[in-house]
Amino acid sequence: MEPGAYLGVVAVLAAGLGAQEDAAPARAAVELEPVQVSARRHEEDPQRVPQALTRASGAELEGMGAQDLAALDRLAPNLTLYPARAFNGSLTAYVRGIGQFDPVWGVEPGVAVYIDDVQLARPQGALLDVLDVERVEVLRGPQGTLFGRNALGGAIRLLTRAPEPEFGGRLGLAAGSHDRHDGRLVLNLPVSASLRTRLALGRYQRDGYGRNLTSGGQVSARDAAVGRLNALWSPHPDLELRLAYDRYHDRSGPRGARRLDVYPPSIDPDQTPPDPGRHDVRSEADERMDLDSEGASATVDWALAPGWRLRSVSAWRRGDSQAVLDMESLARPHWVLGRAFEERQYSQEFQLHHERPGQRVVAGLYLFDGLERGDGRSIGRNFPPTGFYRAAGSVATRSAALYADWIGQLSPRWQLELGLRHSVERKQARADNGYYTDASYGTAQLVTTRLRDHAWYHEPTPRLALAWQAGADTLLYAQAARGYKGGSYNVRANALAYPESVHPLDAETVLSYELGAKGRWRQGRLEWSAALFHNDYRDIQLSVLTARSNDQGSFPDFRNAGGGTTRGLELEWRAQLAPWLRWSGHAGYLDTRYDRYIDNGLDVASSRHFPNAPRWTAGSALLASWSLGNGARLQARVDGRYQAQTRPTTDLDPRLLQPGYVLWNAGLAWTAPGGRWELALRGENLGDTAYRTSGFVYASGIITGYYGPPRTWWLDLSLPLRGRH
Repeated sequence: MEPGAYLGVVAVLAAGLGAQEDAAPARAAVELEPVQVSARRHEEDPQRVPQALTRASGAELEGMGAQDLAALDRLAPNLTLYPARAFNGSLTAYVRGIGQFDPVWGVEPGVAVYIDDVQLARPQGALLDVLDVERVEVLRGPQGTLFGRNALGGAIRLLTRAPEPEFGGRLGLAAGSHDRHDGRLVLNLPVSASLRTRLALGRYQRDGYGRNLTSGGQVSARDAAVGRLNALWSPHPDLELRLAYDRYHDRSGPRGARRLDVYPPSIDPDQTPPDPGRHDVRSEADERMDLDSEGASATVDWALAPGWRLRSVSAWRRGDSQAVLDMESLARPHWVLGRAFEERQYSQEFQLHHERPGQRVVAGLYLFDGLERGDGRSIGRNFPPTGFYRAAGSVATRSAALYADWIGQLSPRWQLELGLRHSVERKQARADNGYYTDASYGTAQLVTTRLRDHAWYHEPTPRLALAWQAGADTLLYAQAARGYKGGSYNVRANALAYPESVHPLDAETVLSYELGAKGRWRQGRLEWSAALFHNDYRDIQLSVLTARSNDQGSFPDFRNAGGGTTRGLELEWRAQLAPWLRWSGHAGYLDTRYDRYIDNGLDVASSRHFPNAPRWTAGSALLASWSLGNGARLQARVDGRYQAQTRPTTDLDPRLLQPGYVLWNAGLAWTAPGGRWELALRGENLGDTAYRTSGFVYASGIITGYYGPPRTWWLDLSLPLRGRH
């Protein structure tokens, strides 16, 4: 059956069964717990929101044993999340085939990540820890009206828990395989009736999954700490101020870049076979991957008058990351890459909310000022004439946007939503690239690029959604939306040999159409949603080959090389099968194709494939909970995730192709009488499946792959902290 016909059948059944539910006599039922989302900037039932979204509560993430945002792809269809290649704490995110896999400075992400309504402009530091979060929302499809910058694929929103009026908290300790030792502390500390604070601290340590077979050191170890501080002050019933600060410090070991083949004799005369373990390396370099990220925000919420509310979000963030990588992973010097990134951003958002019977309006002004600096240094035979190459520069971004979103109730069953944002951005680029005489990089022998330029971008992003309440618990909707990802510059340009490489890139844009249905059946025991989408994706920024004018060689440039189409179908459900048993799951189908792909002057669209766009994704989880006679409780969870064949990068080398695979996870938790403590045994990747998330391929013959974690298990002890009554 075609996806369109399938969705039509679902919609008809939804309307009919929804009407039957309205007429059916009430009977005792065990309902799913109510949930809320704020995808449209106000709290509401997700089953009433006319767009595709997935919500995960903090309690659900804790029950899964999730540590960071990468765990969300176990919960949502057509979502791919993993640590970016070669950088700890950095996130590669794709929604419906749209994202950005290369975390080079100056290139915007394709999926926007938010913490407490503050966007993280760079992928470095965006692999957020889920310690003490209230909920995470995954909004699929362009969010150009209310979330704007770089949300053409979708948005991921992490909302931390707000301070509470009573003292309390929780202490958590974990120990497990690979000598894992974690500690977590959450304290809720009220100062007065109007001032409350909350502190969350996490410390994570683990041995490596692999070994450096040359030095004997660990590979893919973890050594990280996170801290979050929130303060909530309510000096007046109509006024609330929330201050938030977070910091992430990561000194984890380098991820293992496993060689996937025997290299040519020009690189490896010894013809060393691939390393035995999927996390093992043979590097002679002192590899490192360090990250420091922090941010602060102040959110003011003021009820101006009945039906009117003003909200202000002021934020500052910074990030610094350092990496040294042995690109060929051999015990002989060939190519060592050093990277240093520095990022600063300031943002200010004003929101005016108005609500009256049958209407709701959100209007706002968003201002952004950011600076990214990068310094890449390469030592090796890949860089003649000197063997010492450096690409250093910066991209400064200033952006302003005005937006408004109106929701009107046309009748008791029909709702219309109209939204529009207009963004103006200025990108200013500087790049100094060339070959140096020695490893001090003090004297340039050959300058290839000296770039000083700026460019302006103007992007309107409208949204139109029409929803029909087919029954008391059934919603059908149609929407059209536009999103964009900012243009920029190729900071690794070679102006000497390829003058075109210094020209600015246009912004990526996507025009998305979506049909959807949502329902609640069996007196609230079953919730489901389905969506059919079509994305017209234009000016895609890609790493492609650019030929020299004299036809002597080519250069791996970063250009607006193509356009394409992504389309597919999604289904999600939650069901309370019995008072003690819950079932949830999702399935996604994705069809992607390039309509235009210019590489080395030729349109090669028919032979190219979208990265991180598996045709099928699916997942399911069973959660059982039993109350024991003495007041204790036992919970068991098992979940699995399937991902079809995937190309993690735009490289066509078949050795990087990742076949389809399944990951299984499980957990068993026992809560003592009165909730005095909880002990859980959890495991991930129980089948010890080997799967690549990313890799590198170079024309010289170098090919390496980065793998997901092996089978792991751990014991987790949680102790609640309560005040005296």
